Amino acid sequence: MTDREKSEVLVGKYFMATDPHEDGIVESVINEDYYLVRFESRAGGPPEAFAVVALSDMARVGSTGNENEPPPWLFFDSAEQRAKYRTWINEPDDPNKPRIVPMRRH
Repeated sequence: MTDREKSEVLVGKYFMATDPHEDGIVESVINEDYYLVRFESRAGGPPEAFAVVALSDMARVGSTGNENEPPPWLFFDSAEQRAKYRTWINEPDDPNKPRIVPMRRH
């Protein structure tokens, strides 16, 4: 796989960006470090917009640099997968669902 082919892996992927809180799609590769993305408009939100985004911003660990946080951008193969994920993370916790509680040593 060439460097160009590796760079194109994200092209066509749908994303949820946690910072800013926007959804969109990766449109094309500019070079090995930058991508052209399209942020989708939402009801009551900003209009659709294009932006050049650094790969390092999309893939860095957590929005605060904490390695226990997920990356600030999550990628999906389709808009439907992204919508299902959003629905799942916004579901309230079932109070009857069993939980695993870690034991702590004192």
